Amino acid sequence: MYIAPAVPNPSFLYGFASVPRRPALVGLAFLSVVVGGFAFARASEEFWAADIHRNLDAAAALADGSFGTVPDYLYSPLAAALTVPALAVPADLVVGGWLVLKVALLVIGAALATKGFDRVDRILVGITVIAFLPITYDLELGNVTVLVLAAVALIAWTPDRFVTGMPLGLILATVPKPQLVPVLVWLILFNRRALTGALVTAGAATLVGLVMLGSAVYTTWVEILRAPAYLNSGEVINLALWALPTVIAVPAVIATIAAFLLALRRGYWPGLMAAICVGMLVAPYTLIYAGGLLPAVAAAVARAAPGATLVLAIVAPLVLVLAFPVWISAVLALSVLVPNAAWPAARLPSR
Repeated sequence: MYIAPAVPNPSFLYGFASVPRRPALVGLAFLSVVVGGFAFARASEEFWAADIHRNLDAAAALADGSFGTVPDYLYSPLAAALTVPALAVPADLVVGGWLVLKVALLVIGAALATKGFDRVDRILVGITVIAFLPITYDLELGNVTVLVLAAVALIAWTPDRFVTGMPLGLILATVPKPQLVPVLVWLILFNRRALTGALVTAGAATLVGLVMLGSAVYTTWVEILRAPAYLNSGEVINLALWALPTVIAVPAVIATIAAFLLALRRGYWPGLMAAICVGMLVAPYTLIYAGGLLPAVAAAVARAAPGATLVLAIVAPLVLVLAFPVWISAVLALSVLVPNAAWPAARLPSR
């Protein structure tokens, strides 16, 4: 993951470029496992599989005609409908199967991003990704962030085709997350065929949902989205910039959007990395698992700025908990500070 940059540069961005890859990966894997394991153990009793159980409850509510009664359920009626078959399976088996599926996707992604590495290094990268705090939180909750990550990586790492956008389209129709809006803007510039596939799939899937389930449940869903009760309940901590005092939030959001526009002008990988960061920072709400999309650009930024990437990875377990917007803003800054020539070719996660 930590390959020397294409263009020599003595700045802080490359200060750790000479650090051997194996010791760096060992240290990162160890740190990630320790912190991620501690966080997992602390929260597992209260939050274990909370989201997947909520999905099952919503599916049951849809089946008995009471969709909209499950607290904190923000996914679409189609998402609940697709979960209905899982009601025939014991809940613990559903939870276990969902976890295995997501871990498998992470392992496959790590393997693709580390082609050319030896086996030990590839294993260490896989461990680091799985133990990355936002990913660990997603796995613990039974959330869908890993699937969103897989859909974004499929588009980013492969040639621009209609079919590569279809998984993202299904996500837009079932679990539309505000943080994906900047990613769609990035697609307009760099992956228009995939964007078309995503939008056509999302539209078709939504139409199928409306026909099969009726407009009433979709009206109920829209009303829920207009004022999500749990966001104002004090049960969750909003990590987006909007949670800051207005005098800080407004200029911070303006600066963030300006950085995004600049990054889009700079190219493929800077634009995507900025899109992911901006989606977290300016969304109406952001929870820590939203950071789970960053592995889609990790290999590219690690090659472009190995020193800064190493520093950010080392401090991530602590700073993500104590100052999430600060860490994400630092990642965003790389998209506008790293020289264009240092970034790898588009669509190649590693070389």
